[in-house]
Amino acid sequence: MFYPGHIQKAKRQIQNYIKSVDGIVELLDARIPLSSRAYEAEKLFQKKQRIVVLNKSDLADPKITSMWRDYFKSEGSDVVEASLRSTDAKQFIIREIVPLLKSRFYEKRFMVVGMPNVGKSTFINRLKGKKSLAVGNRPGITRGVQWINVSESIAVLDTPGILYSDLRSPHITTKLLAVGSLPYEKFDPLDAFERVLALIVERYGKGLLEDYLGEEFSNQEEFVEKFCRRRNYLAKQGALDTTRGAHTFLREVAAGKAGRLSFEDPESFYTSDSPEAE
Repeated sequence: MFYPGHIQKAKRQIQNYIKSVDGIVELLDARIPLSSRAYEAEKLFQKKQRIVVLNKSDLADPKITSMWRDYFKSEGSDVVEASLRSTDAKQFIIREIVPLLKSRFYEKRFMVVGMPNVGKSTFINRLKGKKSLAVGNRPGITRGVQWINVSESIAVLDTPGILYSDLRSPHITTKLLAVGSLPYEKFDPLDAFERVLALIVERYGKGLLEDYLGEEFSNQEEFVEKFCRRRNYLAKQGALDTTRGAHTFLREVAAGKAGRLSFEDPESFYTSDSPEAE
């Protein structure tokens, strides 16, 4: 799961190009900003200006996102909320990013970094105006560093999205599953189903999930059973197809169909989920 060779390659590429840019644009998933942060690259950013983009903010709990804005501002970063999948990439750069860059030079050059599936590949594709990159959360997809000219005075440096957060924490792994940043097939489907279900209940209570399910449930097992039966997910001899149910549930939660959910806030992360707390 750690893909150390890809991580080391990405770190070397960032290190080689860091002096060529005015700042770092760091894409994070607004629902799990710190769990989706590329900790492997943190020490490589040196003292470069950092602009944090809380992407997929349309899927996140707006009250929690406001807390994260304050958090990142307090650590010295500029913060922008975005839903890059439905945004004009070039206009986003010109209107939201460039005005924040503190460089006094006419030409603005910055690096875009982010973990797989935070929306970076989609953003770069839209910026280039063509679907030339393989988009997805498959960490085996690698490519070289590339400069993208947005205008005669704006250049964006793309880096490989092979920088994983600390997967030693089961809490962080569960949150990455909840937002679709890890491939479901790499995990036991029922275990992933129940872990994400428990996380939602912990943060939002049963009521939200009962509204999503369409009926009440008393425990995890009953939710799984009712979810599969309501979708008519049956295997041979009438047994419940929990694998199909798990994958559907995880996809729908990640897509926001259960509601605008955030799976961490600044206080809870540093009491249970941070690498320092392990």
